[in-house]
Amino acid sequence: MTLHPTAGAIKAIFNEEAGNPAANAPILQVLNTKMLPSTSGAAANRYRTMFSDGVHVMQGIFATTLNNLIDSGAITKNSLVRVNRYTIKPLAGKKILLVVEVDVLDNVGGTYEKFGDPVHIDPEVHNQPNQGRPAQQSSYQQQQHQQQQRNNPFQQQQNPYQQNAHQPQINQNHQPQIAPSGNPVFPITALNPYQNKWTIMARVTQKSDIRTWSKPGGNEGKLFSMTLTDESGEIKVTGFNQQVDDYFNVVEQDKVYFLSNAKVDFAKKQFSNVKNEYELILQRDSQLIPAPDNAHVPAVRYNFVNLTNLSNLNEKDTVDIIAIIKEVGEFTNNISQKTNKPLLKRDLTLVDASGMSTRLTLWGATAESFNPGSANPVIAFKGVSVSNYGGKSLNAFGGSTFKLNPEINEAFELRGWFDQQGHNTNFQSHTSDFKAGGTAPRMTVDEFTVAAANLNPNEQLNFEVKASIVMMAKAETTFHYPACPTKGCNKKVTEDMNQQWRCEKCNQSFPEPDYRYVMRANIGDQSGTAWVQAFNEAGEVITGKKAYDLVTRPGEVKPTFDQANFKSYIFRCRAKQEVFNDEAKIRYAIIDITPVNWVEESKLLLSKLKEFGI
Repeated sequence: MTLHPTAGAIKAIFNEEAGNPAANAPILQVLNTKMLPSTSGAAANRYRTMFSDGVHVMQGIFATTLNNLIDSGAITKNSLVRVNRYTIKPLAGKKILLVVEVDVLDNVGGTYEKFGDPVHIDPEVHNQPNQGRPAQQSSYQQQQHQQQQRNNPFQQQQNPYQQNAHQPQINQNHQPQIAPSGNPVFPITALNPYQNKWTIMARVTQKSDIRTWSKPGGNEGKLFSMTLTDESGEIKVTGFNQQVDDYFNVVEQDKVYFLSNAKVDFAKKQFSNVKNEYELILQRDSQLIPAPDNAHVPAVRYNFVNLTNLSNLNEKDTVDIIAIIKEVGEFTNNISQKTNKPLLKRDLTLVDASGMSTRLTLWGATAESFNPGSANPVIAFKGVSVSNYGGKSLNAFGGSTFKLNPEINEAFELRGWFDQQGHNTNFQSHTSDFKAGGTAPRMTVDEFTVAAANLNPNEQLNFEVKASIVMMAKAETTFHYPACPTKGCNKKVTEDMNQQWRCEKCNQSFPEPDYRYVMRANIGDQSGTAWVQAFNEAGEVITGKKAYDLVTRPGEVKPTFDQANFKSYIFRCRAKQEVFNDEAKIRYAIIDITPVNWVEESKLLLSKLKEFGI
């Protein structure tokens, strides 16, 4: 498909027609670029340009955050760009297009030619000799224009889109890197799905283990992922199946590589904590070539959060933290909620100079191989997930990375603090209602499954959830058990040779048992579903009948279970880790169940709205 500039875009932008579709993310052609040196040593240089839609041209300036696109050669003469964000700035009585965010549109097979014979959109400029054709300006006119730029207060003032100290700084002095193909290296931030021919040079700052999956129908596979980082930003790269065999053993963490011919796709945010709108998928013809280590290719870039500030974050937010390991817990074997397979975990107790103590859980191979090396080392984590269990805790999953005793200023400061005074500090932990015996907090299905995954064998979680029954377990003959009829016993009884029902606890026999419910139901809300166990009292609410009635009238079992589906209740439950055949598994049991009182629920929602000032 051949791309063209958006017809009428310059006119719509110049006239500030916000409702005109041509002014919304238009495609424009860059006719030229010219550096405007900064008059201040602290400020970055700017690039001036002329934008064209094939009919009109308009003078523009790239925000300094886009300098790397021009320095690297991603934007050259006659390049097409999609302008995603821009603003109009008045300058000496003229309108200047300040471009803040763009996608560079690649031309398969070569470079673009100039579209049309455009004239300047500004009548005053167009009526001046040779205006609208910047390449033909006289030497005198160029000098005059440069002098205006130097005296222009807009050039001198700090622009809200200019890089600050916390943004990646692009070194303007080093020469652009050249890929093995001979083409310039693109910065990561220049990548988008509209390009085909590009090469990036970046450092592997994270590499996952190989993960496998199996789906019904024999669909099996494997994958691994890594995070690549350069001066401009970072991006996630994933390889599937054959690409796992081709690249997993080749890639080394902290090494620098050239990468080309990978698919640029929109990032799946639910599977990634990398801050990029796009991600890369390795293909059969992808090329991953070792590159010389370069000081301009940064190592891991952190954005640390103090442990005390975790209370301001939401469930599943990802953060970077640096702390002292106060304690290292023992291994425990849990059952994965997703795969139903054993999964090792290990808890670390972390502290920092804020005076807070937080639990961080390592999982799987990371938990198994973790070795602190020494007592109370400094550890820096990138991309750990926030959990609300235990007030606030942290989880290090497959996308998380860590370094012990990293050689960075934050680590040196933390080491000095702990050795001088931190080792004698009484640390506080984040508090929560998520404890046995406490009040049962209202949670969603997703929240209580995440919180329960962090339970230790001697802990339990009490919670309340408003949910609907999605389905009853298909166990029409095992939804009950024969119980001892003695009041307060309820133990299971067995039938003997004399057709009597014997209770070993009571040491008595009875002519018939008292049948009681023990069933499983799948409950769900807007966040997910989970299987819970319902005992006799809960079963009677769900079915509206005694267990004895269904045992003696088996033809009513299926209709009764079908009628129970899609009804909403307030479930008060308990989550606890149980061990069966040497395997630990989280089980959810219904302690109490009541139909939803919609009037009271509405009052509760209104009170929540008032808390948020709505």
